[in-house]
Amino acid sequence: MPKLIGILLGLMWLFVMPAHAQVRVAVVVPQSGSYKIFGDELSFGAQTAVDEINAGGGLLKQQLVLTVIDDACSENLAISTAQMLCLKKETKPALVIGPYCSDGLNEIASIYAQNRIFQIVPAFLSKQQSLKNHSGLIKLFGNLENAARDVFNFYNTHFAGQKAALLIFDDDNGFEKSILQSFKTRGKSSMIKPYEVNQFQSIDALLEAMSTDDIKIVLSFAKPFETAQVIAHFHSINDQAVFITSRYITNADFFLSTDDYLDHIYFMALPEFENTPEMAKNIVELRLQGIEFHGLNIYGYTAVKMWAEMVQKNKTYDYAKLSANIKKNGLKTSWGETFFDNGNIKTPIKYVFYQYQDGDFVAK
Repeated sequence: MPKLIGILLGLMWLFVMPAHAQVRVAVVVPQSGSYKIFGDELSFGAQTAVDEINAGGGLLKQQLVLTVIDDACSENLAISTAQMLCLKKETKPALVIGPYCSDGLNEIASIYAQNRIFQIVPAFLSKQQSLKNHSGLIKLFGNLENAARDVFNFYNTHFAGQKAALLIFDDDNGFEKSILQSFKTRGKSSMIKPYEVNQFQSIDALLEAMSTDDIKIVLSFAKPFETAQVIAHFHSINDQAVFITSRYITNADFFLSTDDYLDHIYFMALPEFENTPEMAKNIVELRLQGIEFHGLNIYGYTAVKMWAEMVQKNKTYDYAKLSANIKKNGLKTSWGETFFDNGNIKTPIKYVFYQYQDGDFVAK
């Protein structure tokens, strides 16, 4: 019930915002819970793009108004949010960015499509979700299977033949399941073993089990505090162990806990696109304003800018015209084909693996 109240408060903007010469954009991402950091990054990037567009005179001479709505990474709340955003025709957003957590995406996308609201999903999806078509839906990345393949390829290139542990912290383990399947598909099931962390009485018990199993590589993509604990303690047992984790779960506390072991950690992350001409130009301009992108900031920013470019090119916000143009001509923008729409994979984004050196992430 408290979460529902939060949604209702977050949506009050629908009924109090003035209706003149403004176009609404909504970002539906977690603003609470363990995924809040991703929601903050996406919403910051989106707000930066909105501010930049408005400072330049708006989009088709109209100002954009952005509102961030917390769905707490809950399927039910994300569906309720979609329904409530469609309540009043005159105050519907022209664009929704989200949800970040993709459970229930097909139902959510159907709601937005039926109500003629453009939607950009800034998340990796299951293969089944990636192939489901909805009018006016852009899927910004690729599917979990592709991401899991990138993990396998990195392991196989650098650490083939060494036994790997895959840490699983909760039931929301779609990515971990995809990784296990990727190893299985390539005939390497015997080289990776899943460990459900909650089934061990302590971190020490987990570490003892991994040591007994002769684990050399540890993969962990959730829970920054627990992951940092495993890295620090397991390294004290095996100072040659290598750790592969997600750049997006790291924070200041993570680096404080793992500072002595950074040479042994690889951070998996999406590319920064600083080499993309249009993106590089924007990054330089933003840095001159004191705005520095990191993590998923750039994807919230790109989502708004990509949509704005389509609106500008077609000289309309009209959902039907934009959707028809994409269907006829494909999704062509200056941001490149680093996304796919309606199941038609263009160039799926590949993860990059970094190490942290001298205060910066360096690709390996």
